[in-house]
Amino acid sequence: MIKAVIFDAGGVLCDWETICRKFAEEINVDYKKFMEVYLKHSFDPEFGSDIGQMTADEFFKKITLELGVPEKALDWRKRFVPGFKRIEPTYKLLDELKGKFRLGMLTNSKIGLWDEWESIGHFKDYFEVIMDSSTVHLLKPDPEMFNLLCQRLNLKTEECLFIDDDSKNTGAAEKFGFKTVHFTEPEVSVAAIKNVLGIE
Repeated sequence: MIKAVIFDAGGVLCDWETICRKFAEEINVDYKKFMEVYLKHSFDPEFGSDIGQMTADEFFKKITLELGVPEKALDWRKRFVPGFKRIEPTYKLLDELKGKFRLGMLTNSKIGLWDEWESIGHFKDYFEVIMDSSTVHLLKPDPEMFNLLCQRLNLKTEECLFIDDDSKNTGAAEKFGFKTVHFTEPEVSVAAIKNVLGIE
C-alpha cells in the first residue's frame, strides 16, 4: 500500500528549461552545447554545484565563463529562478493528494535555489520531507539518496511512489523497490500517477 508520494522538482513541479533555452538563444549558443556545459558543472564531481561544492553564484560565473560570456553571469543569475514556470497540472494533483498521502520532494539542485523559488513554488505548504542534493551531498540516482529518504519518512520503499522526469532516476528507484512514474507530458503523467494510486 502506497503511503507517500515523492516528487522531483525540476521538470515535474516546474519548467526550468525554457529559461535556459531563452538564454542560450540570447548568447547564440547551440542548446545542446549549452546543456552539456550546464550539466557538467551541475553533476561532475570535479565541479559539483548540485552536491553543494559551490554556490549558485559561483556556478553561474563558471558556466558563463566557459560559454564565452562571463559578463552575463550576474544577469542570468538574477533571471534564472524567476524564469521558472509552475507545471500547473502537477500542482492541481498536489492539492488533491494533500491530506490523503504523505508528500515529499527529492531533487538534485544548487544551494538555495528552491528556497528562492518558495514564494512561487510554495513547497513547504505541501511537502513533509524536502531532500535537496546540495544539502545531503548526494545525487540521484545514488541508492543512498533513496535510502536516506526512506529513513526520514520511516517507510519502506514499496510504500512510496517516486515521480521524476529523468528515466535514469525512476529506473534506479524502481530497482530499489519504489513504485515509479516517469513524468513526461503533464496531463498524461498526472493520469498515470492517479492510476497507480487508485484515485479518480
